[in-house]
Amino acid sequence: MKWYAYFIMIAAVLCASGAGAAETPAASLANVQRAIDGNDQVLLEKYVDVRGIIARGVDVFVKDYAAHPAGEGGDPMLDMLSGGLAAQSGTAADQSMKLMLIEETRKFVIRGVASGDFSGRPSQRQDLPEGGIFSVLFADVSTARKELRGVQVQPPKGDLAAASATMFDHGSKRGYPVKLGLKRQAEGYWKVTDVTNMAELIRIVRKEAEAR
Repeated sequence: MKWYAYFIMIAAVLCASGAGAAETPAASLANVQRAIDGNDQVLLEKYVDVRGIIARGVDVFVKDYAAHPAGEGGDPMLDMLSGGLAAQSGTAADQSMKLMLIEETRKFVIRGVASGDFSGRPSQRQDLPEGGIFSVLFADVSTARKELRGVQVQPPKGDLAAASATMFDHGSKRGYPVKLGLKRQAEGYWKVTDVTNMAELIRIVRKEAEAR
């Protein structure tokens, strides 16, 4: 083998290991976008704690819904779920219902990514994951591309980092501000573990829904 072949092999290994060791929070957010655009739900769950974020979102949603109930014409399923969680808070029934709500919402998100509903490029896969019971509830959700715009990452503090961006929906032509918390994983990459302005996002989306 000629010397330049060895050189190319060594360079390739060094570049690969260097990229993994130096992966930044910004690089992880770029991979989140790549997961959405590539209809890759496995890559999404590598870089986003989907279940954990939904769990915290459910708590925020239930509190908001209890404090500001939907007016006439509200969704019966949401009324039932949020009302049941609020009324049975802290009970075994509450935990069971909450776990169901978290898992069914996660199914909807994973199906949305895998199917191309969030990338604007429908998948041709025949083995799409189940959409869960909320597929009907969210049937009118825009299936146009979702894009993280204007990503700004603050310098990490130890194993934690914060970032802000706008989630732009190419269907509605609307942007939603998101503030993200990231945590460095043992393997060296960063993972989105929190949406710190969840309450604000829920209020924005509810106002939009009520205005329709």
